[in-house]
Amino acid sequence: MKKYIDCKVALLIASVFFITSAYAAPSTTRQTWTVKEILKERDLTTLDKKQPRYCQGERFKPCVCASNVTKSVQYRPSVRECGRRAAVILSKRYLTAFSAVVRDRENRDRWPLQGANGCAAYERDVLGLNKCSVFKVQKIIQIEDNKGDAELHCLGASGYSSLFRKVSRITIKLQDDPTSNQDPLVRLCLAGPDKPLN
Repeated sequence: MKKYIDCKVALLIASVFFITSAYAAPSTTRQTWTVKEILKERDLTTLDKKQPRYCQGERFKPCVCASNVTKSVQYRPSVRECGRRAAVILSKRYLTAFSAVVRDRENRDRWPLQGANGCAAYERDVLGLNKCSVFKVQKIIQIEDNKGDAELHCLGASGYSSLFRKVSRITIKLQDDPTSNQDPLVRLCLAGPDKPLN
């Protein structure tokens, strides 16, 4: 009888272990990149697709699907030179961009709503300071490279943080051209806030 009970207990423990391991969230590798590593992974020889696929276009304008995003734009969830915060890396024609931000599924580029870094309501709502939103660029680092210069746009939090949980796209505003009637925004989908792009 004791052997039968021991066997049942062992089976119960094994099944609990199997169920919990099957439903456990997958572990995310929390890698941090250096500028040198990012530039080494950069591919400026690949031409942009003339007709890229678009995704996430239900309520807001769609963004270029992550697999079709130009190789001149990279994203990393954690960059050492940005204090381990997320960053957007711009190359080639995007070096002249006016701004770059990340946005969440509600298309917001200001988060958290109450502001970050101890911002007063006036700084957040009236002045719209970048420091008040973790989705906006806090610092830009110019990078000289013999294969092509780049800019490192450091964002306000790590891509692994809960603040970035709903981040789904990058929006780049091109330099204003008063003679152009084209939309100045380039919308690029991310594979995820905690995943590298390009």
